[in-house]
Amino acid sequence: MQLTKTHKIIISAAIIIVLFGLYVVFDSRSKGNLPATGNSALATTTNSASGATAKEIGNTGVNISGEGNFKVEQVGVVPEPIPNLGKPVVFGTDPSLVSSLTPEIKNQILQKISGLQTQLKKDPVDWTGWINLGRYQKMAGDYSATVESWQYASKLAPTDFISLGDLGNLYAYFLKDNAKAESYYKQAIANGPTQAYLYVQLAEVYRDIIKDPVKALATVNSGLTKIPSDPNLLQLKASLIK
Repeated sequence: MQLTKTHKIIISAAIIIVLFGLYVVFDSRSKGNLPATGNSALATTTNSASGATAKEIGNTGVNISGEGNFKVEQVGVVPEPIPNLGKPVVFGTDPSLVSSLTPEIKNQILQKISGLQTQLKKDPVDWTGWINLGRYQKMAGDYSATVESWQYASKLAPTDFISLGDLGNLYAYFLKDNAKAESYYKQAIANGPTQAYLYVQLAEVYRDIIKDPVKALATVNSGLTKIPSDPNLLQLKASLIK
């Protein structure tokens, strides 16, 4: 049967929906009822007390939970070395990932990554581009490339907490390295001390993975000293002291 223009539009829309669904489901094991953080694409470098401004890129967005003002400041030079932007994507072999990565979805991911690589070759100091590239690489299960992209993003913006929190999530739930996960989350909190989701995610790593409820509670209390009325922190604290 010959596909009409309408059919093609419907098929393309369906692939995009599935791609977004893959992103959400694949990362659901790494967070509970929290603002989206480690799986979304930040598109601005400033925030106000009412929350961050973001735009969607490939059906991903970021919601940052916290209070106060922050600004992500970029360095004025290109840090060396720049990650290899010509490296082929290596799709992950995790069974739960493989079952979701249909040829159509793989093609969509490759297109997104290729576009971002082309963009970053022209403008390697595009911090948002590196954040987004890492997230599509993570969606593909290419974790070594994800690490490179997010580490480079953190070099471009020394005050950045987004990439550091994402790295904490990656190491905790996907690369299974608790020491690095803890280190990256602590760096992220140092840069974004009023971002409640960082305290919540680190506390959940302590509780669920490291099995240290004392550190989990201490992390929540630390967050409450900065954000006393945050509902996520208060709810998590209540669950920890039962």
